[in-house]
Amino acid sequence: MSTKKTTSSEPTYQSVWETLSKVDVSERAEKKNGLTYLSWAWAWGTLMEHYPQATYEFFNEQRDPQGYCEVWCRIKIGELERTMWLPVMDYKNHAIQNPDMRKVSDTRMRCLTKCIGMFGLGHYIYAGEDLPPDSDPPSEPKPEKKPAKKKEPAQKVTPIKQEEVAKQAQPPINHIGSKEEADNVLAFMMGTADTFATGTEQDLIDFWKQNKQVIDLLDQNYNEHYEQLKGHFTALRQQLKTQKEGTNE
Repeated sequence: MSTKKTTSSEPTYQSVWETLSKVDVSERAEKKNGLTYLSWAWAWGTLMEHYPQATYEFFNEQRDPQGYCEVWCRIKIGELERTMWLPVMDYKNHAIQNPDMRKVSDTRMRCLTKCIGMFGLGHYIYAGEDLPPDSDPPSEPKPEKKPAKKKEPAQKVTPIKQEEVAKQAQPPINHIGSKEEADNVLAFMMGTADTFATGTEQDLIDFWKQNKQVIDLLDQNYNEHYEQLKGHFTALRQQLKTQKEGTNE
């Protein structure tokens, strides 16, 4: 008499989702320009702890006639599979034209992490939630988010105020440990410098001097970021010079 092979031990979409969606990733999540990211290494390691038979593959990236690029990833867990895609973006989360292989490679790993999320791991962060469903609340309630304050007119911004903002918002200035941290520093510095657009050239120079240590770190370890920041400051400085010359005529 023949016997049927049982498949009860094989994972199902439901069982995988129920397992991975309950994992609290809040301590592993990093904020960047309004979006939340997980380390691909941690996400893949967590997947391996639960489903060591999982595999992944990347497809050839797709490029449109304008040079924009999109990467694709597929993950398999036994007979289960999910596919995800992601455009290659800059530090402002805008799609970029003709990206180099480094940017394509970085996007592939972010796409891998997002694909893992389709199986349940950290899926709730893409919906703007802080904790997975049915998880225990934090031991201390989180403070309510206060409404954003109305921005002061640019002419009221002083170098001292900018220095205080820098101390609160910047990463530690004695160390930049990753490209993502360098991206955050660059975005902060360029955004803050833009507040001087209607100020004076000396204010802009003072702000550069006040943040010289972190700027030097970019120059030493992330030269591409440094050159982009330097070019932004140079353009702003020229703009302020032109404005001043126009008012003196």
